[in-house]
Amino acid sequence: MTSFNTDKLSNEIKVITRKNANTPRISLNLFMTSGTKYENFAGTANLVGRLLLQGTETKSAEDLANELDLNAIEMNIEAKQDYLRARALFLNEDLDEVLDIFKDILKYSTFKNIEKEARKFEGEITLDLDSPKTQALDNLIRNIYPEHPYGHSHTKILEDLNKINIDSIKEFYTKNSFIPEKMVISVVGDIEHEQIMKALNNKFGTLERVCGEKFKKNISEIKENKTVTIAKDAAAQAQIIQGWLAPSISEKDYPIIVLLNTILGGSGLSSRLFVELRDKKGLAYTVRSSYEPMQDSGLFTIYIGTAPENIKVCLEGFDAEVKKLKDELVSEKELNDAKNNYLGKRTFSHETNSQQAYYLGFYEAMGLGSGFDDAITEKIKKVTAQEILEAANKYFSKNSVISILAPQKYLDNINN
Repeated sequence: MTSFNTDKLSNEIKVITRKNANTPRISLNLFMTSGTKYENFAGTANLVGRLLLQGTETKSAEDLANELDLNAIEMNIEAKQDYLRARALFLNEDLDEVLDIFKDILKYSTFKNIEKEARKFEGEITLDLDSPKTQALDNLIRNIYPEHPYGHSHTKILEDLNKINIDSIKEFYTKNSFIPEKMVISVVGDIEHEQIMKALNNKFGTLERVCGEKFKKNISEIKENKTVTIAKDAAAQAQIIQGWLAPSISEKDYPIIVLLNTILGGSGLSSRLFVELRDKKGLAYTVRSSYEPMQDSGLFTIYIGTAPENIKVCLEGFDAEVKKLKDELVSEKELNDAKNNYLGKRTFSHETNSQQAYYLGFYEAMGLGSGFDDAITEKIKKVTAQEILEAANKYFSKNSVISILAPQKYLDNINN
């Protein structure tokens, strides 16, 4: 996406715009670079996102919902570790109306009905935790980031929800989120640059700058290899997830780990884990690896759901596939296939105005600049087999956490 404009409003809010002529809908994203890592209590950022759409000083939640439905405007707010994102997708002719709504909910939300939204949120989390896989992942995250907000898992949120009140909600939002120096706006569609900049300045350019907090908490290394377990005698399958700390999105090893993940278990049917543990050994229907790069850290995981009696052999399979990456250069064919896999998915994920607006704003919000969306392609193309081998040794030689959910009798046998 080389054809885009980068600007600033009168109060220094960053704005990225891209004109895609002859497209019927505009995508508008507003990133606030606070996210869950700025929480004092787990769940604060998620509650803020929910409450922003629950009424303003002039409109009730029902009024907002009706107005959005009447004009076929899609609007939602999500909370991630490193940002809050308000997103709208709408017809070209509704630009002015959407900007009015955006300004209203972002600047004049009342944050009422905290208790009601907290209870709904609690119910949704409890329902999610009915999934054995979610429980195992929750246990892993809490133990990999035990003293950091990146470890604000579902169970941690359930512990903290009752501590969140209107004061903590407003403090999080007004002091660390909706402030110009932490805001990035991206707009993609059939737009005129001067028109959109004038409109954005009118709605958000007068927002006063304040001295927001800077995030200072460091990520602690995993001190020793650790296995954490959840006993669930009714479980028909064992859920096994092994995790390592990995590079953040801004580190030079980021594109290398992207490809390593693709090779090991991120590319579905052709990945090594799938071929070795599913096809050849028949240990599971689902086995895969994943890499989640964040601003201050990254998390690399390997997951399998298997019969409980296969726990040991699956862990041995994890070790064997990791060892191959540490000991042997990947072939040029496998490396090129991984690159093509990534680049093909990237092309597919940049087709719509919504997707393009997301990536332009995301990389800017993460501190890499909107141009990184193009730069990452070139970085991926230049990764070598030797770099993958070195990265495997660098990260997989560190301590890891293994989270296992299974019936108790199989957990008793893990170390026997």
